[in-house]
Amino acid sequence: MTVPGADAGTGPAPHAVPATRRLVPLAFKAAGASLVALSAGAGWALRDATPDPLTTYAVLMAAASAAAVGGLWWVVDRHLLRAGHTLAREAGMIAHGTAAARVPVERYGDLALLARAVNTLGDKLAAARHDIDRAVAESTAKAEEQKGRLGAILRDLHEGVLVCNLKHQILLYNQTALNLLRLTGDLGLGRSLLHFVLAEPINHTLERLTLRVREGRHRTHAHGTTAQFVGGTVDGRILLEGRMSVILQDGTDPDAPPTITGYVITLQDATGELAALGQRDKLLREATEGFRGPIANLRAALETLSDTPDLDAESRRSFESAMLETCNALSERLEQVTDDYRSVMTGSWPMSDIHSANLGNLVRHRVGAEAGYGVTLTGLPQWVHCDSFSLVVLFDHLIRRIHELTGVAGFDLSAEHEGQWVYMDITWQGTPLPSGTVDGWLDHPLPDALGGLSVGDVLMHHKSTLWSEAPKGREGCARLRVPLPPALSPPTAHAHAQAARTSARPEFFDFSLLHQPLATSELGRTPLEALHYVVFDTETTGLSPSNGDEIIQIAAVRIVNGRILTGETFNQLVNPGRKIPPESIPFHHITDDMVADKPAIAQVLPQFRAFVSGAVIVAHNAAFDLKFLKMKEKAAGVRFDCPVLDTMLLSRMLQGDDGDHTLDGIAQRLGIEVVDRHTALGDSLVTAAVFLRMVDMLRERGIRTLDDAIRGANILVELAQRERAF
Repeated sequence: MTVPGADAGTGPAPHAVPATRRLVPLAFKAAGASLVALSAGAGWALRDATPDPLTTYAVLMAAASAAAVGGLWWVVDRHLLRAGHTLAREAGMIAHGTAAARVPVERYGDLALLARAVNTLGDKLAAARHDIDRAVAESTAKAEEQKGRLGAILRDLHEGVLVCNLKHQILLYNQTALNLLRLTGDLGLGRSLLHFVLAEPINHTLERLTLRVREGRHRTHAHGTTAQFVGGTVDGRILLEGRMSVILQDGTDPDAPPTITGYVITLQDATGELAALGQRDKLLREATEGFRGPIANLRAALETLSDTPDLDAESRRSFESAMLETCNALSERLEQVTDDYRSVMTGSWPMSDIHSANLGNLVRHRVGAEAGYGVTLTGLPQWVHCDSFSLVVLFDHLIRRIHELTGVAGFDLSAEHEGQWVYMDITWQGTPLPSGTVDGWLDHPLPDALGGLSVGDVLMHHKSTLWSEAPKGREGCARLRVPLPPALSPPTAHAHAQAARTSARPEFFDFSLLHQPLATSELGRTPLEALHYVVFDTETTGLSPSNGDEIIQIAAVRIVNGRILTGETFNQLVNPGRKIPPESIPFHHITDDMVADKPAIAQVLPQFRAFVSGAVIVAHNAAFDLKFLKMKEKAAGVRFDCPVLDTMLLSRMLQGDDGDHTLDGIAQRLGIEVVDRHTALGDSLVTAAVFLRMVDMLRERGIRTLDDAIRGANILVELAQRERAF
């Protein structure tokens, strides 16, 4: 229906009476008109006839009804409907008026109470508006005060400060940032930071922090949600030393990690410092090569001199001896100066500690899925001290060059701690690269590295080098080794020291759990080195599941084809539904706050069961962890019926009952670096490394298949059971 006074399709005009309200008076008018017409028609029909009393009465009643309806309609229309419509329009005006707006009550007669109610509502609306205006004014004043304080703080900072969202749009900046970056354009709110600063270091650092938050490590990491980086302006005129902190927001899902909504970065101009370091790099290379050539020529001249017949034998020997001493001293001094300078360079270039697994994940991400080759993370992760961005660029470049040279499509990336170095290894199926080829890569410029750094420059900053060789024990494989300095302050140092001062878990024997039937299928006859394993560990509130202790963390890592796949892990904190005893926190460093929003074990175990499906389970002191799992099987609706190998029992099989069969003791005897001890994932990784060494030792003892290992473990369990029976 089109309302008069309004265009169809555009809605009624302001303050127009809705069509449904107009239908009411129209209905009254139509009814009255119908009755009047009916009465008039009846009178007209009887004008010539002899009036019958009954007919006359009917006609008079019809006329009286018509008059009553007409009168009622007039009263309702004049005193109610029209007044109601007018009151509605005036109430709408009050809603848009000031606090003094009023409906004149005296005009509405019988509707005066309704008019007063409208005025009362108007007063309350005005009071609410006043309160809102006052609150807005107070909040605005407070915001302006805080803005002024923040502005004063930002002005006093000697570092450039910028706040950006995840689209890298600038939300806030200070004058120092403006002065620092305006050479590359007009810095402004809403503009992308990547118009001024190189994207690669920013994205790399944001990826590092995102991974840290996603895994929940930001709560325990020494630097929390902050990371250092080295960047530069897009025009290459300014090198920047920066620090990024991500902005977190908790979501509605208590099981999900916080959401990163943006980041704050601080920047300093490091152009002069880093450029000087680069220049000193160049001079050192030139000086080194310049000295080594003459020294080699001098040695050659001495060899020629020895064939000269003009000198007597004594003079020749004396001269040769003096010159050789001079050459050796000069050479040793040159090497010493080179080493000292590299130490200075390493200390000057901005670096930080990083977990090798995170470094590997960043390399794998940079390589991407469309490169035509892939990277698998293997081995036991280590902590290294490095410039992570330049190393990610370096390893991406090296892997690409190896792929182009050999055509290999699969690479393993691992870290191994040996002596004073952590060796990052790129391993592939094939033969080692010629040393001349590898040395030729040192002068290659890295495509996205800052300041035009070459492969050799990045290695020098880390006091490192690289070479290719065949790894021991892996026939048909080759690797490229890059030694890196270990972390200066690994986050686990305190935890490991605490663990060394405290006793390990007590040996836990539940014979129903440890004694297993032989795997009569083909699985039982499979060689140990060919099986797929999942190595797991738990952290708990205490040592007694039967007395109410609960799991607070469960983690696992896969072993496939003799490789620890550090990129395929399970790691989940668990809400135990009870307080964590304070005396247990120094062991696992998990607090009530860390598990408050985590899922219960009944939700976690089905996910873990899916992760271990089809694998042989491995754990150290496995019965302890299995007892906790078995007690929750019914509640979680799962069964853990996989074959289980216990590294503690395997250690007894290999070393006898005497000796230290704790995880720390075994790892120390095998020379395995313990990293992230007394975390579920850290212990899983250490156990995995120990187990792989044990597989080789078991093979030497004639224990080659899964059935062989289970049979040996069962014998130990039966012997222990008999000893306890006596």
